[in-house]
Amino acid sequence: MQKQKGMSLIPLMMTLVITVLCSGYISSCSKRLGWGVVLWDVQNPAIPSGTLVPVYIKSKIDSVYVIGIPKEFQIKPEKKTDPVIDKKEVPLWQISFFSNRGKAQAFVKEFADYASLYAETLQDGLPIRAEPDNGARRVYRLRQGQVVKILSKAEGSPAMSGNKPLPGEWLQVLTDDGTIGYCFSYRLRIFETEAGKTLTSTQATISNPENDPTLESIFSKSWAPDWYQDMLDNQTIDLDTFTDQWGFFPSQDTGVLHLALPDFDKTYSYTAITKVDTNSWRFEGTPLVVTLRNTDLLGVQYEINGGIQRTALFVALPISVSDVITQEKERRLKLIEGMIAQGPVFQSETYGKITLSPDGSFQWEGFDLLVPRIIPQTAIGTGIISMRLFIRESIRTTYDGAFTMYFNALGGDGQPALAAPGTTIPVNFLYKVEPGSLRLEYLPSSSITGTSVLQRSSSPIILYFTTLEQ
Repeated sequence: MQKQKGMSLIPLMMTLVITVLCSGYISSCSKRLGWGVVLWDVQNPAIPSGTLVPVYIKSKIDSVYVIGIPKEFQIKPEKKTDPVIDKKEVPLWQISFFSNRGKAQAFVKEFADYASLYAETLQDGLPIRAEPDNGARRVYRLRQGQVVKILSKAEGSPAMSGNKPLPGEWLQVLTDDGTIGYCFSYRLRIFETEAGKTLTSTQATISNPENDPTLESIFSKSWAPDWYQDMLDNQTIDLDTFTDQWGFFPSQDTGVLHLALPDFDKTYSYTAITKVDTNSWRFEGTPLVVTLRNTDLLGVQYEINGGIQRTALFVALPISVSDVITQEKERRLKLIEGMIAQGPVFQSETYGKITLSPDGSFQWEGFDLLVPRIIPQTAIGTGIISMRLFIRESIRTTYDGAFTMYFNALGGDGQPALAAPGTTIPVNFLYKVEPGSLRLEYLPSSSITGTSVLQRSSSPIILYFTTLEQ
């Protein structure tokens, strides 16, 4: 009996609290301030997210609203003589406030699809951003297993693993201390809950380096294979090997690491980051260890063939890979335009007629004397010119540069077999363009390593063309 008597005091005490609260803020709680929509499930009593409630008081000092408890959620008194608790104090962040009931009801409808949706982060340190973009300012860092409330979906830049978009979408979320921002869903476990259910983590938290500016710099930079820097320094961009598909692509927003090299390509998911020493970190759940060797040089240790360790080096370039590729394509196009400006038709009584087009394609008629010593018999007189070759300074005293003419080839049935550059028949030449003329010098494969022309032939074959008056 004593236990029941003690329990009957609880409603009375809650009534006194609300009464004191009301008298402390304003003279009465009966005057409604506006309307609110519950964003995060309220406990004791259980009021589910998405519920429309009257709002009577807002206290900036205590950061709370006093809301009315809808009748269907009110706790029934144990005794008829006990008062009904119809008001409750809740944190400001837990309520979306509206001065107008119509606007509040419209928000309830808009919010209905998300009212019961929560998410648990699967990655320690997963950031919440100010905007739905990987590059946006970070406003919060989640703990592994921390629960957030989903408020809506958002349109934004997709999270990437290298040059591939990851599955998922940007969500506007609310943390359990009132922070609102955007989080990518790839590393979130989305679930539904019922009002009154306590939201707890199902995973243990793993330590993650906090406020580590060096680690942050690794995530903030784009990491390309170290040989890209050599190409930039020497201004010899090989578009076949200088590509945005290769590199080291770490992401805080998704918990994904993508390591892409010509002979190795793998995507990893990590759960946390552990600091190994001053400039090294281990990504838990993967075999990867990264070491920042200097500001713009990163070593990534990985495994192949079941345990053999390798280390790849990556650099943070002063310009994005895509911008370098664009600039190189523009450079090559200008070189072709320079030749066209002197032509676009060049003719020779011995070697035929070459016609150049702005898109880099060519047509060569009457090259029979060059077959098969220079131009193979299966080549037909159409194709594409690629300014992919780079010559040494010593050769620049004689020639402007070098290019590859990719000839379309005859198929097995004798019909033209059109293919992209690289799968057609390549023939390399040095070239010199002068007013009214074009000089070509055949380059045998022995003169070229990769895209570098190392030397001229010891017995050069030189072709002279003059412009054809139109």
